[in-house]
Amino acid sequence: MKSNIKWLAASTALATMLVSFHATAFAANEQPVEIRETENVAKVANVIEKASQPWGLASAPDGSIIVVGSGSNQISKWQNGKLTPVTTKTEAGYFDGTIASSTFNQPSSTVVNSKGVIYVSDTDNHVVRKIVNDRVYTAAGNGKPGNKDGKFGDAQFNSPTGLAIDSKDNVYVADSLNHVIRVITPEGVTSTFAGIAGETGGYKDGSAAQALFNEPMGLVFDDKGGLYVADSGNHLIRYIFDGKVKTVAGKPTAVDALTGYMAGGYGNGISAEARFNRPRGLAFADGVLFVADSLNNRIRALQADGKVISIAGQGAPGDKVGEVEQAQFNQPSSLLYLSGKLYIADTLNNSVKVLPVNPKALNPIRTKEELIAGTELLPASKDIQVWLDNKQVKFTALQKPFKSGEKTYLPVRAVFGAWGANIKWNAAAKEVQLTKNNWKLSLKVNAKHTVIVEKGTLYVDAQYLADAASFLFAFDSEYNAIIMSSE
Repeated sequence: MKSNIKWLAASTALATMLVSFHATAFAANEQPVEIRETENVAKVANVIEKASQPWGLASAPDGSIIVVGSGSNQISKWQNGKLTPVTTKTEAGYFDGTIASSTFNQPSSTVVNSKGVIYVSDTDNHVVRKIVNDRVYTAAGNGKPGNKDGKFGDAQFNSPTGLAIDSKDNVYVADSLNHVIRVITPEGVTSTFAGIAGETGGYKDGSAAQALFNEPMGLVFDDKGGLYVADSGNHLIRYIFDGKVKTVAGKPTAVDALTGYMAGGYGNGISAEARFNRPRGLAFADGVLFVADSLNNRIRALQADGKVISIAGQGAPGDKVGEVEQAQFNQPSSLLYLSGKLYIADTLNNSVKVLPVNPKALNPIRTKEELIAGTELLPASKDIQVWLDNKQVKFTALQKPFKSGEKTYLPVRAVFGAWGANIKWNAAAKEVQLTKNNWKLSLKVNAKHTVIVEKGTLYVDAQYLADAASFLFAFDSEYNAIIMSSE
């Protein structure tokens, strides 16, 4: 698709506004009383909170992580809990020189070769840069958008983004608006590795010379030397090996005549039926491909068994750390797997997050969409039906859910008794203690009316309960149903 899009899909000012909005919203939200204890629960945490639209992440030989700040036009290094600039200028420009004088223009991805040379895709300058011994050089390209193979400045790119590096220090480039994959040798010679360049992208598997891509972005090698490609404009994951390109995840759809793109979507399961929405960053470890599914605001995984799962994120954009089911991202753009941790460039939240993962034992999260689809709901009636862990909760005529204003109240004893929890009521404190295995929760009657007593029965607001208990919660208005999952 011919485009002049900005890869971040929002200006720095807009990103700042979004971050400010989320910070205000979460600060204003009522915080539930929670004393939940669960062993070995994976949690998303912030490791860098004041980056400027971070995009690229790469590990360096000294153990540090290189971070590309697309919003600040800076390259930085994160080590020992500190983020320090590698290049210092923040104004957009195109100048080679010392790290104190050189400038970039919306850089995106980065890789580091075996000698510690840092490569950066300088997207809006249409070049690939490298940092060697405190100086910045142009590795390939001449600053003008175009499509040309050749050596050093004879080559031309059009908005290069994703980078990957092989065992021989060849740098592979997702030449996004040329819709091809290029490769730069250590000697500075650029050639086309896969795809047919053009103003518009396309979709075609087959030989690398005849394959078609649409705005490819993230790149990563597997342990066999095959190259995975986040074919972002097609919402697919492609794979290049032995001179051939094939689609390994995602379901191709018809191209929209108006936009020139396939339709993005969301869905897990068998790889050929899975759906993505602008996948960008990729990471590979122990047979698993991790995907930053950017416009779905989720982190996904293509497992060795050919199934796609979600491992973090809720779908809606936001900025929230904690357990993976509750975590929120805002257009994650890059991933880096390092020593059992998955680092996530959470671009429009101006942060880098980390998630401990074991590629050989991933735990898929259930989304609201999957929660509803996987529950055999009864036909709608005037009574609210409630489901917990795929079992319907039964109520008596005197103790059943009811609505009051914007809240829907559930009888605590009926819900948690059906779930098998131990229930201990403290009448003097007007507080109930709920326990089950390693899980426990305290709910206390309060003036905010999230926990109330009505006609001698203790009720809790359903959304408040889901947040406090860290349950996945969904409401299906068509069936007048509340569905929750503790798993």
